[in-house]
Amino acid sequence: MTLKSLYSLSLLSLFITACNATGTPFTSMEQPVEGQSKIYVYRTKSIKGSTVHFNVNANEIHIGHLRNGGYISADLAPGKYEIWAQTEGMDIPLKPNEIQCVKASVGFGLLAGRPKFQQVPLEQCQAEITNTVHSI
Repeated sequence: MTLKSLYSLSLLSLFITACNATGTPFTSMEQPVEGQSKIYVYRTKSIKGSTVHFNVNANEIHIGHLRNGGYISADLAPGKYEIWAQTEGMDIPLKPNEIQCVKASVGFGLLAGRPKFQQVPLEQCQAEITNTVHSI
């Protein structure tokens, strides 16, 4: 491997690492405030779309900025919400005193990666979210 190739690979690795979430590691799921619902939106760490990050909203409420390997959460009033980022979204009903999880990923778009959302069972979420950090 030439010195130029090694330098290019190092620079690329640094760029990709800079796009990852950098907050505190996930420790445990918090129960929602009494009468409210809790939603967790998370992205498992992946090389695919690793440089893409986006703002996540529930209807018109900004939940947070989600990066590769990160999670965000919010307490919301019960009701039906559209969880969305940029041009993609999904509907999710939230019931009082309930925790819901949405797994985010990045799909291929015409000019850039696009967010994708999938509601996942709580057991799957608990297993996967433990490897994330708070996305800030």
